Amino acid sequence: MRLRFHVPLIVTLLAACLSAYSILASHNEGLASHQLRHQTASPSQSDPISGGWDVSFFVNGKAHPSTFDLKLEGTKVTGTAFSDHTGPGTVRDGLWSDGKLSFTLDFKKHESIAVKGTLKDGKLAGEFTTEGFTSNWEARKKGL
Repeated sequence: MRLRFHVPLIVTLLAACLSAYSILASHNEGLASHQLRHQTASPSQSDPISGGWDVSFFVNGKAHPSTFDLKLEGTKVTGTAFSDHTGPGTVRDGLWSDGKLSFTLDFKKHESIAVKGTLKDGKLAGEFTTEGFTSNWEARKKGL
């Protein structure tokens, strides 16, 4: 008699355990998916420099448009630049460290430009020096 009483109880407990396992497995799958999406997003947060930038160099109160295409590897910054005034250029001695960016832009038909700046609220800004004077610049990442 006791065995007949326990069989329905055991079946009910087994069904409850399987249901709980299914719920936990589904929850863990969702959690793993969320963690994967978060990990995929992390590199862009840890690398705020790589990518295309719309740049303005300010000379005598006037903005001169330019573009940067930068790549960050560790603390080393490489890339290219272009403006109608300078033509194409390349990044030399690029460094991103402690929230500060610095590099020199070299051009075939223009004097080199020393660039220094910081990143704040998704915008790069700082000073540049070329042709014997220093002024300001700022940049916003393309597509943002």
